[in-house]
Amino acid sequence: MYHYVVTAPGQGVQRPGMLDPWLDAVPGAPALVADWSRAAGFDLVEAGRDEVLLADTAYAQPLIVAASLLAHQLLRDRLPSGAGEVLFAGHSVGELAAAAGAGCLSPRDAVALARVRGAAMSAACAVAPTGMAAVMPSKRNPASDEEIVAAVAAVGLTVANFNGSHQFVAAGPADLVEALADAPPPGTRVSPLAVAGAFHTEAMAPAVARFARAIEGVRITEPASALLGNGDGALLAGPEDLRRRLITQITSPVRWDLCARAIARHAPDALHIELAPAGPLTRLLQRARPEARAVALGVPEDLDRVLVEAATTAEPVLVGAR
Repeated sequence: MYHYVVTAPGQGVQRPGMLDPWLDAVPGAPALVADWSRAAGFDLVEAGRDEVLLADTAYAQPLIVAASLLAHQLLRDRLPSGAGEVLFAGHSVGELAAAAGAGCLSPRDAVALARVRGAAMSAACAVAPTGMAAVMPSKRNPASDEEIVAAVAAVGLTVANFNGSHQFVAAGPADLVEALADAPPPGTRVSPLAVAGAFHTEAMAPAVARFARAIEGVRITEPASALLGNGDGALLAGPEDLRRRLITQITSPVRWDLCARAIARHAPDALHIELAPAGPLTRLLQRARPEARAVALGVPEDLDRVLVEAATTAEPVLVGAR
């Protein structure tokens, strides 16, 4: 049984200066980030302070992965070790950070792949105007999950994110997203999202070949820790399975609902730790399972809460692969 679940968030959590607090807290962080910057082709620290660049998918994705990996580095260094006691999962681009944490990718390669992925998806967004909107049940006479999914399809959009806790993200042509927001289906609330395009749909098809070429040149190893795929919540079967999943997830829905079910099944009593820049996955967990122990590791000081919770775990655990 897993003692810890470590999750990595996806795009939308970025904020100016999100790398800064980790640079002093993580031993060797400046050298690490300098190396990752060379892999990404831009200065991660300076870009991470620039609100304009943070709004660009090409920059946001590698920055988010870098923040998660810095948090994981500190987390791994501060907790006792013991093999096979951690389960990783990542939402969207967070799957790259989770794969690095599980030992399948080097952190450098994870950041480099996030840069290729982000740039390719940014270019795909320029092909045609597309967008995304969060769709949730209304407070009065709420629609069921099945009714929400059917309503999204009925207006010609795709459910790109099944986030669980009755939260969905619809995606597709910008005019249809706007129409959905202007006239929400009965029993729903719709909030347009500030994103560049319809991620995790066929609108991202132009990005696939570029990312596939990049990942074919990267060494992927057997996981040292368990890793769930965000497309179906299944445990990773090996390096080629991860390679395939990372390619297909660009145009496929994120099934975080299935990940959450798998986590509850495999690790019912685990401490949940969301890596920086943390928040949304912890909130989803707390809505679905209020009794679950969870810490959003947003800044280094949050590690103190992790260590307090870790003290209640009887057996030593390993968070990530050395």
